[in-house]
Amino acid sequence: MKLLFKNKTKYTKEVYKTFLEFHNKKYGNSYHFYTAIITLLLFFCFGMNLKFHNFAVAISIFIAMIAFLYWRFFHPTHEIQKELKTDKIQKEKEFQFRFFEKRIEILDKTYTSKFNYFKIKHVYETDKYFYLYIDKNHAFILGKSNFTIGNIDDFRTFIKHK
Repeated sequence: MKLLFKNKTKYTKEVYKTFLEFHNKKYGNSYHFYTAIITLLLFFCFGMNLKFHNFAVAISIFIAMIAFLYWRFFHPTHEIQKELKTDKIQKEKEFQFRFFEKRIEILDKTYTSKFNYFKIKHVYETDKYFYLYIDKNHAFILGKSNFTIGNIDDFRTFIKHK
């Protein structure tokens, strides 16, 4: 198989911080809107159960609302802190992304991962990076200045078609 594009990107705290800022701009408003709607619905159910003297159900809904809010506000922070402690950030691992016609290979010093393009859900481009999202919260970060085979314009066209 012919190698079409090759990119080597080092994952540092600064690169990760830039990704988090982008991610928050892209998904932050919808995340908070969804949180507000669910909280309002739970609060309404809580109030209605209090009004009709269903105290056991009201307490259960209140506990569910607190758990939901805790999950929505503290879990993402915990996940970010956990990610910052991983070897890829702490040791500033360099990942090599190799693009072929039918698949992508991601290599570091210890392993190689291969997957097909259909696993990429979204591709976003900023001034410095391409973000290849594999789900709503995880993306591969490719530095635009780090292509060793191929160029940015050809890659942009290629990845749009995939």
